[in-house]
Amino acid sequence: MDINVIPYAAASRPELTENKTVVVIDVLRATSVMLTALSNGAREIVPAISPEEAIQKSFLYDVEEVLLGGERNATKIEGFHMGNSPLEYTTENVSDKTIIITTTNGTKALNSCLNAEKVFIGAFLNVAAVIEKIKDEDDIVLFCSGTNNNFSLDDGICAAMIIDGLIKIKDVKLTDFAQLLLTTFQTNPNNLVLLLQDCYHLNLLRQKGFEKDVTFCLQNSLYNIVPQMNLINKSIQ
Repeated sequence: MDINVIPYAAASRPELTENKTVVVIDVLRATSVMLTALSNGAREIVPAISPEEAIQKSFLYDVEEVLLGGERNATKIEGFHMGNSPLEYTTENVSDKTIIITTTNGTKALNSCLNAEKVFIGAFLNVAAVIEKIKDEDDIVLFCSGTNNNFSLDDGICAAMIIDGLIKIKDVKLTDFAQLLLTTFQTNPNNLVLLLQDCYHLNLLRQKGFEKDVTFCLQNSLYNIVPQMNLINKSIQ
């Protein structure tokens, strides 16, 4: 099994994802939101690159069955139903709804790997399920969404947790960056809070009042689902 890690969305190139099995990771908070929404009964997630695209896509659905969600710079987009907090995506709010979401980093990453063979959604919330899902794949790319075209340690440590699980059951060949992340994770594998104490994006969210979101998103394997993106219509189920 070969494993590569893309550090952030803008670092992706077509040849890095072409015909690969890709796991897109945006721990804080897009993929955590997607996992929570689908676990709470949402019908599907549609990732849009921009707010304008999200609004345009919403016209394809009956108004009663679609919700607009997302953020720019961690702030809910004006006129949207919800922001980018997983705590908003309750069963009461999202059950049987199509959610069209656009975020600063995560949905950009998802839309940049449409040439992959398979695209899955990953976060701390479903690490164990991701490991089980991809354990028999040969060529894996862990795609960290990052923060504003920079690497984000929360995504990197999540990728490292997946790698750590895979190396226990498979013969794995890692790229240098994947090995670096794994080594970092293994310095303190049982204490995410300590590993991420200096993470820029995590601390920025705390400063903006999203401490509860951070705590929620750092839970290990809360969900046993691995959503997959339909690469033709770009919906996630």
